[in-house]
Amino acid sequence: MISAVKLLSAAAQANVINLHLRETMDHTNTSILIVDDDETNRDILSRRLLREGYTVEQAADGRQALNLLEVERYDLILLDIMMPGMDGYEVLLKIKNDPRLHDIPVIMFSAVADRFSMDRCQTLGAYDYLIKPCEVTMLKARMWRCLFELKLNRPTNRAEHPPRVILIVEDNALNRDLLSRRVKKLGHIPLIAASGDEGLTLLEQNTVDLILLDIMMPRMDGCELLQTLRSRQPLRNVPIIMVSALGDNASLERCRNLGADDFVVKPYNAVILRDRISRALTWRDDRLKASTVSNPQAQLHPTSD
Repeated sequence: MISAVKLLSAAAQANVINLHLRETMDHTNTSILIVDDDETNRDILSRRLLREGYTVEQAADGRQALNLLEVERYDLILLDIMMPGMDGYEVLLKIKNDPRLHDIPVIMFSAVADRFSMDRCQTLGAYDYLIKPCEVTMLKARMWRCLFELKLNRPTNRAEHPPRVILIVEDNALNRDLLSRRVKKLGHIPLIAASGDEGLTLLEQNTVDLILLDIMMPRMDGCELLQTLRSRQPLRNVPIIMVSALGDNASLERCRNLGADDFVVKPYNAVILRDRISRALTWRDDRLKASTVSNPQAQLHPTSD
């Protein structure tokens, strides 16, 4: 996709923006990872994209970006080239050599304006290349074109919910932190447990509306905890989403048979996770209404049974 058009002036390129792309894209349904060692650049670009409705995450260097990609999956990556330690070329190479990540489009942006750098990025698999400083209008046009051509826009779940309490059971500290931040950005209240035992303790002390549950944990794994939760009557109507790197059919079927409501495979897309959470909370509300109709005295409370 990198061509001679990249050499046109930003103003000239801005004149050829296809308005149809802007009208048909739903930005609230698209997740972007910005990788740039310059904090000012990251902050300005992030705020502008957030105003457009995008879901945005930032990484200050290549290693942090790769760590984030171990947990979350993005629709598009905006990647700077000149960074200390691991430069953008190396990050791009690692992304394109990873079978889990190689299909994520990457737009390079850099002050390096020579043809050699453009050709190198194209050979490594970059979707596009922008030269700094770049007009925001041009960057957004390239993003729209990329997302539209690759059909990365997906139906949006528009359901909104008041703040809910969501229990996160995850033994990995980075994963817990990212999930907690996602939950907070959605306007909900996270409860954090680093193990199955901690999760059970929190459930004995708190009423929760949803559980995000990892599978691979020491001592009590997610499947064992799931089975325990579904054996307790007051917790049977609480939706449980498994969030795990185990995406094989056997794991999916096992969790379904044990009573999981949904399954999100790591690295997950933040937009998809948002929609799954919204859908699960809608299920929760529907179940609670049905339970109240059939038994007006019924209420959901934590239990230590």
